[in-house]
Amino acid sequence: MRIKTLQALYAWQQADLKSPEKGAATLKNSLQQTHDVYLFLLEFPWHFSEYLESEKEAEKAKYYPNKEFIRTFGILAHTPFAHDLWSRVSLRKRRHFDVSWNALAESFNEIFKLLHAETFVVDYMVFEEPSIEQQREFLEELYNWIILACEPFHDAMESAYAGWNDDEELLLKEVLKTINSAKADVIHLSSQDDTEGEEIQFALKLFETVAVNTEVYEKQISDITDNWDPSRIAILDLISIKMALAEFLCFPQIPLKVTINEYLDVIKDYSTPSSSRFLNGILDKMRKKLELSGDIRKAGRGLRDK
Repeated sequence: MRIKTLQALYAWQQADLKSPEKGAATLKNSLQQTHDVYLFLLEFPWHFSEYLESEKEAEKAKYYPNKEFIRTFGILAHTPFAHDLWSRVSLRKRRHFDVSWNALAESFNEIFKLLHAETFVVDYMVFEEPSIEQQREFLEELYNWIILACEPFHDAMESAYAGWNDDEELLLKEVLKTINSAKADVIHLSSQDDTEGEEIQFALKLFETVAVNTEVYEKQISDITDNWDPSRIAILDLISIKMALAEFLCFPQIPLKVTINEYLDVIKDYSTPSSSRFLNGILDKMRKKLELSGDIRKAGRGLRDK
């Protein structure tokens, strides 16, 4: 949510829009679409297994069928967890990403050519009735491979979803979280993309708070950087500092240390090599100053932990 908000604030600022409403609407749409892509990815094993099954039947129909090919096409034949996953996801209606796997099915053949020789696949095929833990571990390895190492899959997703290059690692984390949390046939999906969803509301409030108070926050930043002009700070660093300030001042339920650690993690991937150290110093100074003035009011046990 913070990364998406950072990207939206950057785009809003670069477009020089005066009203935050348009930027917030764009952010909301982006979050909803990304959630739908997450659901789309969870559908992959089932659709891929359907393709493999059709290939297996076609091989069986040959006059001289290749038994090794038939066996290899059965990679997902003994993975009922893939069907359970699809059954759970199919209950959710995707409204912001309407691409079907049928439209990307032409990539399945190239994916399979690369996949079947992977060590984790060869090892998995030893099990005729793999346990739920073995199925889950296999699907984790499958997703890691297709998203991080499979060029045909990357090309297919890049053509289907404009934000793929920015979101692929974030989406992988959410998919793996879903698989890891599964117990037998109980599968918990990431929160739905309705307008009242807690995560979306957090992102929208964060965006609007920063957009409305951007000049105030720049003055506060200037005051603790020895009058260093904020325009000399890398733009993503500056936006990240503003977002952290907004959480310090307007999100009493978020502990200070959580805010600081989250933005240090974000900035490692989205700014300069020295940004993390710079951001840490600025946020620590800002925290101390605002705590001393009494402007930070965190409620609840542990929320004032430094």
